[in-house]
Amino acid sequence: MALLPPPPQKYKAVLAAGAVLLILFVLGAIYGSRGVVDLQRLRAEQSRYEQLAFQQQQINEGLREHIERMKSDDRYLARWAREHLGWVKPGEIIYRFDDKSSTTASPAPNAGP
Repeated sequence: MALLPPPPQKYKAVLAAGAVLLILFVLGAIYGSRGVVDLQRLRAEQSRYEQLAFQQQQINEGLREHIERMKSDDRYLARWAREHLGWVKPGEIIYRFDDKSSTTASPAPNAGP
């Protein structure tokens, strides 16, 4: 016992075409160039760019603080110049050591009995 009578034969082709168009529309809305899948990809890309922008802002803030300290704090500037540029004060003596460990003893060449 059906609630609606079956459609006449002449409307079956129209209904089939409508169903196909509806399916194509849904597939286009999901997988099309501006569909749901593309929207999710764009949202993920936006999130990555926002995170990158935040990281760059943090780096910039650190560099601004570094510049301000270099401008206003002479002790900081001197320490930075010593560490990064190897500068020394007048009258200082610099001792440089190789990175190799000097604790291992090697036999002297041409060592006789």
